Amino acid sequence: MQRLMRVALLGVALALAAAAGYARLQAHARAVPRQAVLLPSSSLSSSLASSAEPAVAPGVVLDPLSPGHPATVDSAARAMVGDWIRARPGFQYSRSAAERGGVEPCGIQALDTTALEAWAPLSRGHFVAPRDFGLDESGHFNLVLHFNGDEPVRREWIQSQAHFVLYTLTVEASQYAPLMSGSHWSDAIVAEIERALSKASGRTARAGHLALSAWSAGFVAIEAALAQPANDIDAVILIDGLHAPRGNDAAFRAQMQPFVDYAARAAEHRGLFVVSHSAIDPPDFASTTECAHYLIASLGGKPTPVRRADALGLELVEYFTRGDFHVRGYAGNDTADHCAQLAVLRDAYAALGRRWGSPVPSHR
Repeated sequence: MQRLMRVALLGVALALAAAAGYARLQAHARAVPRQAVLLPSSSLSSSLASSAEPAVAPGVVLDPLSPGHPATVDSAARAMVGDWIRARPGFQYSRSAAERGGVEPCGIQALDTTALEAWAPLSRGHFVAPRDFGLDESGHFNLVLHFNGDEPVRREWIQSQAHFVLYTLTVEASQYAPLMSGSHWSDAIVAEIERALSKASGRTARAGHLALSAWSAGFVAIEAALAQPANDIDAVILIDGLHAPRGNDAAFRAQMQPFVDYAARAAEHRGLFVVSHSAIDPPDFASTTECAHYLIASLGGKPTPVRRADALGLELVEYFTRGDFHVRGYAGNDTADHCAQLAVLRDAYAALGRRWGSPVPSHR
């Protein structure tokens, strides 16, 4: 619990203050984007037509990430008008544990791990697989590399009932980018996992589908990975962790460009991209709300105001889906809300499991 609280507080510190470490990290951001953003250069907030997918019934939105758990449209109460892209987050409140049904999102929760192998340590981080995990006929397995968070991430993976190998790494925020920036570190980690599974199964194991997920400050690792000239990442999941500079449009666009590119790819069904955001409002850099809105706007879309009660006391307030690009926005502006965001992983991982089905030929 203490470790999760430290990680959560790190994330909230990243979101609530202009942390010096974050500022130093952004000093190394790319000076120019690889291609122009689909927004006028004079403003990040041009008037864009709404293109959110229509509800299948009046006042109802069916969520492909959570089948059978629809949201209710809230457009009568609030409309996405004016400078909605750069608008600061609303919903500046946080639910108490009592209002969450007695749940403390940052606390340790009951976890049945009997269906899992023990964590297997690697040179950096560790991985876990189901006890009944098996390779396909070609010896392939599906793999998720997650950055920032261990036990609560495993908890949500169990809740998702998805069947893949889960790797997690939690380090200081400033260490993520150097690991993923052109060093082939991720290939080395994948190779370690392959060797371990080969030894355990008595067969040559090779990674098939590969996904990256992150909570909070872990997004920096994914930013570095997506910025590589070419990547074969089948899915990206960002849980309340996408920030960029505020007050410098060029720097903002440059840092957001890898995510804009992947959003366009996912919208065309060439990858799965799930982004969630809270309503935490940092004073000196763009919030996860503003960054998510920018991604939506880059596709010419607008989020749909909705209402839905989700796990760990989360309150869904915004919805957007285009192809396989999904944004889910939540109320809440405190540490508990930041921790509760981890519950979005269960729907994202479940969707990933449905997408993959079974392994495919190796990505390497």
